[in-house]
Amino acid sequence: MTKKILATLVTFACFSNFSFGQIKKESILLGGQIGYSNTDIDYSGNQPNQKNENAAFNISIGKAVKENSIFGLNLTYLPAKIKNYFNGANFVSRNTNQYNFGIFYRKYKKLAKDFYFFTELGASYINAKQTSTDTSGINLETIKQSGAQVYLTPGLSYKILNKLHLEIIIPNIVTIQYAVTKDKTPTLQAKQKQLFFNSSLNSTGGGLTFVGVGFHFIL
Repeated sequence: MTKKILATLVTFACFSNFSFGQIKKESILLGGQIGYSNTDIDYSGNQPNQKNENAAFNISIGKAVKENSIFGLNLTYLPAKIKNYFNGANFVSRNTNQYNFGIFYRKYKKLAKDFYFFTELGASYINAKQTSTDTSGINLETIKQSGAQVYLTPGLSYKILNKLHLEIIIPNIVTIQYAVTKDKTPTLQAKQKQLFFNSSLNSTGGGLTFVGVGFHFIL
């Protein structure tokens, strides 16, 4: 596993309750997720290192519409910080706060005793704000973004206790997003619309750039 993969490894915390290896119809899912990653980029010479911090906080609630099938709602907060980013002329710091609110459908399939494969398909509304400042703290740029995304997340689940399953997931392995970005900086006032496709697979190295572990609890 490369340094990049290790740096983006996050820990997701959720909780699950299974009955005889199955999620019964009408069961209620309550849970949440938390993740964090930290990377440093070492510039040559006397330039300060670039520091990147990313986190994810999620709350979800769902209901089993049929056995092993969950439909629910997600609320996610995604803060991110970049310090000492060199934009070609100056060193700047960037703070981003993003909120996602949406729906999801998760389907489990039993592979063997205590092992399950699952896929989660979801859609969400996104709202984000990014500010850039120089080394003295002066605001250089403010960007606001809103839009929608559709994502696919696969994973494996293993029953470690009677009511507790450990999960290994690849969050948002495929994402399609449409967003409107507005630059609110007085000197720019630019507006841009974007439609893009993203994959968590590393297209250059052929490896995974993002892997998470977690748990689920169902009432």
